Amino acid sequence: MEPYAANFDNQIGTLLKSAATGVLSDIWAATLLSLPFWAFEYYPSTGNRRLQKNLGSIWILVIGGLTAGHQGYVEFFKFQIIPFHLTYMTDTAFISANGTSMFGPTSCYILALSVALAVWLQKGSVIRKKRALSLRFISVIVLALVGHMLNIRFRVNWFIVEPLQANYIESLYSNFGKKPVLKAVSSGEKENFDRLSGQTNLLFPKSCASSYLSIIQAEVKRLRTEPQPLILGLILSESLRDTDTGKRALDNRSITPNLDQLQNSGVRFTQVYSSGPVTRGGQEATWCGTPSATDTSLMRSFPDVSIKCLPTLYRGSKAIRTVWLHGGDQQFDSQLAFWTRQGVSQLVTRTDYPSDTPSTGWGISDLALFDKSAAMLGELSVADDVTTLMPMILSVTNHIPWTVPSDASVETKQSITEHPAHRTIKYFDESLDLFVRRMKEKNLWNRAIFVVSGDHGNLEIPWEDHYKNDPMKWERLLSHVSVTVTGGIIEKLRREGKLPAVIEEFTAQNQIAPFLASFNASDAKSDAGEKNAGLNDSVFMDAPLFCKSPWTITSDLNQYLFLPAAGLKLPKEKVLGGLIPETPAPSWLAATRYRAWLELLYAGGDGPGKTDIK
Repeated sequence: MEPYAANFDNQIGTLLKSAATGVLSDIWAATLLSLPFWAFEYYPSTGNRRLQKNLGSIWILVIGGLTAGHQGYVEFFKFQIIPFHLTYMTDTAFISANGTSMFGPTSCYILALSVALAVWLQKGSVIRKKRALSLRFISVIVLALVGHMLNIRFRVNWFIVEPLQANYIESLYSNFGKKPVLKAVSSGEKENFDRLSGQTNLLFPKSCASSYLSIIQAEVKRLRTEPQPLILGLILSESLRDTDTGKRALDNRSITPNLDQLQNSGVRFTQVYSSGPVTRGGQEATWCGTPSATDTSLMRSFPDVSIKCLPTLYRGSKAIRTVWLHGGDQQFDSQLAFWTRQGVSQLVTRTDYPSDTPSTGWGISDLALFDKSAAMLGELSVADDVTTLMPMILSVTNHIPWTVPSDASVETKQSITEHPAHRTIKYFDESLDLFVRRMKEKNLWNRAIFVVSGDHGNLEIPWEDHYKNDPMKWERLLSHVSVTVTGGIIEKLRREGKLPAVIEEFTAQNQIAPFLASFNASDAKSDAGEKNAGLNDSVFMDAPLFCKSPWTITSDLNQYLFLPAAGLKLPKEKVLGGLIPETPAPSWLAATRYRAWLELLYAGGDGPGKTDIK
């Protein structure tokens, strides 16, 4: 481990840094709230005193309301709303999606403080002494700091720790479209990368061979001789970590019995890590094969970059239909615009459901989503000339504040759990069971392969028995996702003893897209008319599932890159500056490849041979 990495992991340093940045974040919020005291009290106007007070009170209430109203969503990322999510304040889709988590009891301190300050401003007299004004300002900071710490403590069950290590000024800078300072990968570094990795390209690997993948491909090829279409699908669940399955109920019963059954009859990958900590990044990783994360999201940060996602490969194809099924607001995170641009054949969103459909603030209930998804796949499966359906079903029910929809079973509603997220996970599991039953009723399951994956992890409910004595415990909670490959095709091969029950290799989430693409017919054409587009995994940034990734597996956790196999995290500022030493090699390779990924985004490149990154 490098000396700087050891220092970065130092527990005392971590505590001091997190406490300092936590204070700074609250000072920022308190400064905005108390700005009228400086502007209207210290520089009084005798002629417009009433106007000053009214404007000051309105300012405080607006800023306080926005901060309090968004607190539930912000705590999901563990960041203050100001300024990290400043751009979300004008995002109507975000405000709509966040409706049920607004003004929770533990976040009301911000609103109450704002109201108190507004009243104080109305009743206060002119303060002409700097000392008195400074004391008032400091009191606001202290109240905000204490309230914020209590809010995190009671709502998330841990005190101010590492996830609050945010460079807020840098975050504000990047949120307004500015690119961070990046040292370009030199020709010497490219040569060294080739030597150490055995790869001739920093981003796009050589084709791999896997006996297990070949077995599945052979079965798919056999089924293609029959007239019915195949389904190669993805089920992406909000925040489904590897630790969120199995016996998590207080009575030691499994909260995911249906997923457990799919894992027992399919193939479970036990060491899959997400590309980052946000849903948009999870979608891009699993359907585009990119290492997308918060600051490298194609949807929000680089919407016009040319990347070959699965829908792009089959745009305009009558034989291969891609479907994006989501119960949430399609405008959120610019999802609709992005997937439309990528050429998705059909999009199903919240507006396609009746207005009285059970829902939460984040979208339509999972039961309704999966029921409609099965019906839609049934309808498309009998369409003329369709040989392959490639759906992505995006579930968002398992999301803070973990509201169970009204159509949940009585057992789920009445279940006694350690944390409310257990109930939403249990609800997702019963919705998954409904989907499988509907697919079997329509005779579609036996011709299907589905990858069931979490989009990312989260830091909620950090059970003490998970990753015990692992110094990277929090990083694994945030990035270690559950991935199961299931469907009738996989179950058949498992029964025949041709596939393993468990694969323990470290795996990247962005290996899912090339896996799903590897089964498509040889006559599939992309929008550019390129034959065999679906079979050539070199258009993706990693090898397919069942193939060992040639890269160092990484997860971009905002302020650092996490290397799960090595148990290391690399500070992002050192990565961007090219300051990672060449030994140990995995750290240097991961850091260099991340810089190449950013170069690709900034250049607007679209794959091997289309950029100067070789």
